[in-house]
Parts: sequence; C-alpha cells; structure tokens
Amino acid sequence: KIHVVYAGTLDPRKGGAIAAAAAAQFLSAQYHVHIIGFGTSKDTYKLIDDIEQISKRTEAKITYDGLLSGNSYIEFLQKCHIGLSTQNPDADFNDTSFPSKILSYMANGLRVVSIRIKAIENSPMGKYLYYYNVQESENIAKAITKINLNDNYNSRAIIKDLNAEFLKHIKDLLKKSE
Repeated sequence: KIHVVYAGTLDPRKGGAIAAAAAAQFLSAQYHVHIIGFGTSKDTYKLIDDIEQISKRTEAKITYDGLLSGNSYIEFLQKCHIGLSTQNPDADFNDTSFPSKILSYMANGLRVVSIRIKAIENSPMGKYLYYYNVQESENIAKAITKINLNDNYNSRAIIKDLNAEFLKHIKDLLKKSE
C-alpha cells in the first residue's frame, strides 16, 4: 500500500481534512489515506461520518487515526509516503502563511502534495513539492498518483541542504553588520 497522510486541523472552514478524505474516492485499492488531527468533537464526528460515506464509493482505504503528538506523530508520519497540504486556496491567510506541516512531512521523509499558492510555491522548498491547481478531490488524487515513489527523491536531504544554506546566509548577514 501507498500511505498518504493529512495531518492538521479538522476545521471545515480550512477545508484540508475533508479535501484529503474526498480525494480517496479517486484512488485505487493501492492507496490508504490517513487523516490525523484535531478539531471540535462536532468536527471530528462529521469527518468520521464523511469518511464512512466516502469509503462506500472507493477501493482505497481511508481512516481517521486520531490526534497524535510527539514521538507517536513522528513514528506515524515515517510510516507514510505522501503528505497532503490541502487547504482552501481562497482563504485570506494564504498569501502570507506557510503551512508548517510541509516542513514536518519533508523532515520525516515524505513527498508533499499541495495546493498551488504563492506562499508555498515561492518558498525555498517550493520546487520540491507536487502541486494541484484547483481544490477538487479529483485534482488532488491526480497529483497523488503522478508521484513516482521509486525515484531518488530525498526530502530529508533537501531539508538538510536548505538548513545549511539558511545558516550560511545568516552568517553572511552577521558579518556584514559587524
């Protein structure tokens, strides 16, 4: 199985969890979509109900795996292959806010599928992500299925290189200010 994870808020206004769940209906039995995250009890029950309905229409497996933190969260992510940064692209915060889950996914060895928005695409790691352009479940699923898990992609090495580049940049700035 190819394990795909959405980790984050279950808040329907953000749209990430339900978008990730809905993408499962366009995936084959080769995929398992995991939703982990936090929300109100109402949001959680609604998501679980949505997952039950979507499961009736797909060969892919889809589960809500609860709220994880610390080592449990890290261990869970490291068992997955693809992380989803699905969110409502029309939200006001998108032009200035970078989802930290992208860094968490990459630091744990995952490839990342994201909605194409400026704050993400123009970031230093933007060129290493896989994008979809429209927040529709079929588009998310297409982005997931286009990923070649057998290539030489190494998100941990990418993060390590970006960190070294950042530290060098900071040192150069400090030298200039002396």
